Amino acid sequence: MSSKLLLAFSLVAALVAAGGCKSKSDKPNFNLAGLAAVPDSAQVVVVADVARLASSPLVTRAVETLLLKDADLASRWQRLNESCKLDVNKLKQVVLAIGPSPDGAAASTGPVLMIATGQLVETELAECVRSMVGQGGGTLTAKTDAGRTLYQAKDGKRTMFFAFGRPDTVVLGASEKYVNEALGNGKKLADNAELTAWIRRADHKAPLWAAGRVDERVRANLVKVTSNQLSAGPVALVLAVDPSDGAKVDLGAVMANAADAKKLESFAKGQLGLLAMAAQVKKLGTVVEKVAISTDNEVVRFKANLSMADVNLLISALDGGVSTAQDSPPATDPRPAGVPSPPAPSGSAAGGP
Repeated sequence: MSSKLLLAFSLVAALVAAGGCKSKSDKPNFNLAGLAAVPDSAQVVVVADVARLASSPLVTRAVETLLLKDADLASRWQRLNESCKLDVNKLKQVVLAIGPSPDGAAASTGPVLMIATGQLVETELAECVRSMVGQGGGTLTAKTDAGRTLYQAKDGKRTMFFAFGRPDTVVLGASEKYVNEALGNGKKLADNAELTAWIRRADHKAPLWAAGRVDERVRANLVKVTSNQLSAGPVALVLAVDPSDGAKVDLGAVMANAADAKKLESFAKGQLGLLAMAAQVKKLGTVVEKVAISTDNEVVRFKANLSMADVNLLISALDGGVSTAQDSPPATDPRPAGVPSPPAPSGSAAGGP
């Protein structure tokens, strides 16, 4: 795990505990929250309903696995739990926004913003972050910028900035310029006609949904993979995921035109048929059968509605045939001391993820 991700994780945990471009006006906007704070230069947005995701057995299992596999991350989580009171119910929504990648850089390497909304208190968040980075010799400094306090957290070579867009919303990121752009009065997501059009195609009722531009290199590679059947690869992708009970996934590839959409649908169905035959070896035929591919004008839809049993079967196969949780004997709690147990999901089968 990268050092930047570790610091970002620490700040996210602090958010749970705490329950640039120049603006067009000298008067700051103190009502920036969620998508309204995303700069118009954003290429990708991801929106998460924190409470619904936290109650998902699949998400719970993923977090536990992450902590088990990353000792450094587990240690940080333990220290945070000891110094801050962690309560995921204090967060309502988290929005991630990825800005444009530098020229020549890989896709999705632009500046990243996190915009968290919930029961947040600025003084509590600042104190928690100060305590957290201070354990590693880091520092937290603050300065007044455009009528609000901009904080800078340093931990070794890692640096993150954060400030409140309104009393219940904090904006944070590794780029001071991009954080200021989100907090300023310049153009925002609503001014980006392309991205807002793609966003409208996503299912906003899902606990997790996203929309964003596809990198030109990825588009070109897909054309090659399809033996040049397409005039161009997908312009954008939209995604909705509901892990409340199993995994309900809806992925949409926005093509340049309806003709390309039909060609991609035909190609994908052919590949799905080959995948279904290969899946029989891993006894995953029933899972692959639940993947449906269709077109809606210029959008190719890939949908799957997997039950908890399907998810367990898939995870077992990906783990090399290791028995699923239903078949495993009871085990002692593997989490490090002080790591809070996730809430038990209601209605899930005993031994599920």
